[in-house]
Amino acid sequence: MTERTRRTIPDLPPLTEADVTRLLRAIHGSTEGLWEWDVPTGMVWFSPRASVLLGGSSSSPLPPTWDAVRSRMLADDAAAFESALDHATTRGELDVTFRLQTESGAQWFRVRGAPPSEDRPIVTFAGSIQDTDDLRRALDRNAYLAAIINADDDAILGLDHDGVVIACDGGSERLFGQPSDIMLGQSAASLAPWIRLDLLPDLLPRVLRGETISGHVVEHRRDNGDRLELSLRMAPIRDTRSAIVGASIIAQDVTSRRAMERRLVSIGRDLRRRSDELEQFVYTVSHDLKSPLVTCTGYVGLLEEDLEAGDTESALDAARRVRNAVTRMNQLIDDLLELSRIGRSDSPPKSLDLPRLVHEVAEVLRPRFEEREARLEVDPELPEGVFAVDRDLSRALENLLENALKYACDQPGTLVTLGGRHEEGQVLMFVRDTGPGIAPEYHQKIFGLFQRLDTAKPGTGVGLASVAKVASVLRGRAWVDSEPGQGATFWIALPDHSDPDGPECGSP
Repeated sequence: MTERTRRTIPDLPPLTEADVTRLLRAIHGSTEGLWEWDVPTGMVWFSPRASVLLGGSSSSPLPPTWDAVRSRMLADDAAAFESALDHATTRGELDVTFRLQTESGAQWFRVRGAPPSEDRPIVTFAGSIQDTDDLRRALDRNAYLAAIINADDDAILGLDHDGVVIACDGGSERLFGQPSDIMLGQSAASLAPWIRLDLLPDLLPRVLRGETISGHVVEHRRDNGDRLELSLRMAPIRDTRSAIVGASIIAQDVTSRRAMERRLVSIGRDLRRRSDELEQFVYTVSHDLKSPLVTCTGYVGLLEEDLEAGDTESALDAARRVRNAVTRMNQLIDDLLELSRIGRSDSPPKSLDLPRLVHEVAEVLRPRFEEREARLEVDPELPEGVFAVDRDLSRALENLLENALKYACDQPGTLVTLGGRHEEGQVLMFVRDTGPGIAPEYHQKIFGLFQRLDTAKPGTGVGLASVAKVASVLRGRAWVDSEPGQGATFWIALPDHSDPDGPECGSP
């Protein structure tokens, strides 16, 4: 021991007896084990604490070599330990961790050391051996938890009192599109505009006062323009003394969920509307189909009586009335079938050439206008296109023109105009006549099923209901502008799909 000390620490002043006493006290009081390694001979001196850590005792002394470590080392760690010893003299340091088998199981230890002088070649190392089992298991546990957190898609940020990011997870990188080393040290406002104090003036201060905030949904826009909806949960971060040292933010991307919720709400409203319509439809159909049946039943009874009485003329009249009632029922059923086909999924909407469609409809009905000595004109300033179902929209415009023929063209020379235009994100189509007009109290009613203002005119009252349904299934609406004696203009408004910011026409 004396020779090694003289060789490796030549410049140290001589130790006094008091120095030696204090040094021995320090060695015995240390929680770390100490060692000295004589490289040429391979001899290792272990302090009493080092012997205890390595499993030695007074009755079972350790061998004065690294075999004291090797004998208890787990096989998986042996290669790294031998490599560290082999390269210690060239690197000028020894730092290696390994596991030893102890009475309580495998435990982690760390050996660190360095040559006490700058002399080369290195012949002596001195250092310590430390039980790092608790520290290593804590690090492993932290790494395990960090891996779980990083695998989550939620962004988790830790902020200091000034709103500066001091911790972030993998979800933050994915959500904000920046690596963690860039985010750390930045103000949260630079990552997410939703945290700016001018937008949320008291959010962060409230958390720093100890409040937990959850369920706060904000909009976040990425650099590429994508818009996300984030649900925030913010809570104070406390140290071991329960003092608030910052705030945590968990931001969850709820864009898809919120879109689905809005979709479900819309579907729910649509189902309620359809349910109401179905209820009204069943009531109306039952009532209007029952009427011709009652007529048939009555005249069949009369027919029987007339036949029994031999009154042929009256019997033929009763039979004719029965046939008329049956004809009306057939027409009602045909119109109802046509109504039921509107909006079927086998005919999805598509972009249509509106001028072509309008002219085709006008040409089909023009002969009937000419028979009534009425004029049918097509507005030359039509929108170029509309998003609709060709068959349904054609039928709706035909119904409006037939309606004009039926109720507005009693006088020769009546003008009926078929036209359209763009207006505020909508495509508007209209049929305007110069007929007698309609009182305001009937403007809504005439679009109901089987509703007719003049029962002397032929018809089933399904035509305008079909127009309203065509508009409704395409998220549009139909209505009439009219005053008695001022003619009438029937409108169909559909969303203009060429305008992404256009409103839905059916919105109130």
